[in-house]
Amino acid sequence: MLKKATTTLLVMVCLGVISASFSPALVAAGKPVGAIVDGENIWVANNDENTLEKIRSSDGTILGVYPAPAGPLRLIHEGENIWTASNSGMVMKVRAKDGTVLGSYPVGSPASGIAFDGENVWVSNTSVDKVTKLRATDGSIAGVYTVGKEPDGLLFDGQYIWVANSGGNTVTKLKPGDGSAAGTYKVGAAPTEMAFDGQNIWVTNYGAGSVTKLRASDGAVVGTYPVGSFPRALLFDKTNIWVTTYGDNKVAKLRASDGSTVGTYAVGRDPAEIAFDGTNIWVTNYGGGSVTKLRASDGSTVATFPVTRP
Repeated sequence: MLKKATTTLLVMVCLGVISASFSPALVAAGKPVGAIVDGENIWVANNDENTLEKIRSSDGTILGVYPAPAGPLRLIHEGENIWTASNSGMVMKVRAKDGTVLGSYPVGSPASGIAFDGENVWVSNTSVDKVTKLRATDGSIAGVYTVGKEPDGLLFDGQYIWVANSGGNTVTKLKPGDGSAAGTYKVGAAPTEMAFDGQNIWVTNYGAGSVTKLRASDGAVVGTYPVGSFPRALLFDKTNIWVTTYGDNKVAKLRASDGSTVGTYAVGRDPAEIAFDGTNIWVTNYGGGSVTKLRASDGSTVATFPVTRP
């Protein structure tokens, strides 16, 4: 299970990588972790079964279960294909329409975060303090760049790649062309993941129970807002920021304009990742072996669906 640590000195297993810092991640044996929308369906990474599961968003019907590298974690959709980073240090590319594996690419060490910049796929290599850039066309490595300590979540804001350095309490802003740093900015304890609202970068501070809002242009802190115990993943739904709070078995909904809490909503056990289909919020319940679908308008539960065990 994902450790609920209370000290920065505990040795933890994060996203399958042994780490000696306070890091917000998952052990190798898990259940549903990553989630992404392909336009019509929800894809879920089942870390325990080493599969990707495709779910019809309208009714939760399972449309397919496909093999994945050992320990699949986060997911992205780049227009036609689903990509997953994994504990095994492999990055896999799958055709979204039918689950066909188009390629598996080694990145040298376990990969946790993943992002797409329009041409390249970026993954974070937590154990070696680097990020790797892959050409989306063929998966070849286009660059490897040193960032902060224990990089975790990644984000592309349309101009820069942002990296959450979970062991350094910072985020790094990279130029995608050459991987050079455009800035490094202090946030809260154990930053995990990020979202972009069009002007600002939002960061979950897993070790501080808060999210930090940074101005994307210069990294200045706009505000820091409490959200609950062990916030992990977040997204922007065009109006609000949604945050999974792993320690509370809830998601929090914040108004993006000022960070005020609109509501908190119960989901399953140990909520990990989150996705938005345009109408509903989907949450993977890592400890509950399920995904929960919430109505974005009011946070009410539409349904909870179990993940498949092949």
